[in-house]
Amino acid sequence: MTQQLSITEVQSICLRNNIPFYTYRLPDTEDVVFGAQLTDDTTLFKGFEYHRGEEGFVIVPFNPSSWSFPYIIRPDLKFRNALTDPAAIVNLQNTVFNTPERKFSCQDWGHLEFVDKVRSLKNILEQENIRTATLSRTITIPCDSILTAPSLFRQMLQYRHAFVFFVAIPGKCAWMGASPEPFLRYSREGFQTTLLSGVRPSPAGGDTPAWDEQEIEEQETISNYIGETLRPFFRRNLEKSGPATMQAGNMLHLCTHFKSDEQLSADQIDILAKTLHPSPAVCGIPKKNTMQIIVETEAQDRKYYTGYLGPLSASGGFDLFMNLRSMEIFDDALKLFVGSDITPDSDPERKWQETNEKANTILNLIRQINYGKTNF
Repeated sequence: MTQQLSITEVQSICLRNNIPFYTYRLPDTEDVVFGAQLTDDTTLFKGFEYHRGEEGFVIVPFNPSSWSFPYIIRPDLKFRNALTDPAAIVNLQNTVFNTPERKFSCQDWGHLEFVDKVRSLKNILEQENIRTATLSRTITIPCDSILTAPSLFRQMLQYRHAFVFFVAIPGKCAWMGASPEPFLRYSREGFQTTLLSGVRPSPAGGDTPAWDEQEIEEQETISNYIGETLRPFFRRNLEKSGPATMQAGNMLHLCTHFKSDEQLSADQIDILAKTLHPSPAVCGIPKKNTMQIIVETEAQDRKYYTGYLGPLSASGGFDLFMNLRSMEIFDDALKLFVGSDITPDSDPERKWQETNEKANTILNLIRQINYGKTNF
């Protein structure tokens, strides 16, 4: 009888048997946490007040008005790093659900299509006097995800400073990524959130880049917006630090941190999360206008890309991160999502190159497990 199963082996069993599960590793930590729900029912995430005292993993879409719904996965089985309980191993192997297949449909933009979309978006921003909006695209890689995805997750763990995650609700959604950006973190010490903007490829010599005036100005605009959003919730103490340069995978970003030691009630946390999401860094300013522009401009529904996700503890704490540097997992493909901030002054060719550089955070890992190739 098998005495121990690795994270990779347990993920493969769950994918094959259609078991809802989540796996994550918090930034700058060692333990990989796994949870599986041993029933095939799905539970909508209805907010922090509603789920107060519950443990689980939440995944929330980018657009609250879309047909992608927020879910919470219950950890009927939970362990760290490896499954060693013989009875739990047998129970997991014998748990099987019938779930509709999720096959991909390819709506990827090529180079010229993306450049044309950037030009069109620039014109819209100029006409409507909007400062910035984001534009995303996809890269689809056909493959057998049951074989590929667990190995890819293992490779992602090399990104030490990222929130590495793999979450799947069969028939509903499955996502994996290495997010550099906290959305909202809460513990007894208080709250934290982080803004990332500006993007540069990391130079070979490790030198810190000289950020240009437009990048610094955009960071200041968004960080001021977030500061004004947070201030009504944290009237006594709200600390802001940055901007500073931060490395995330093969990219560098401008980073601003916000934190407060004040405590909020669960219903206040619900209001705070709804006010912050979606972040202007992944949507634009003003959010209502840019959200509509994104929905009308992008070829694909973002679903959970640029939403947020992460674990909730029974004590009320949570570690929620933006769904960035990520991919949607289908039965027969991996679909990478990448995006870029667009302003009326943006260079379309530079934005195409930026999305390629962001995609390499994951494409380089695929090359590592696939003999240097990105096609299977």
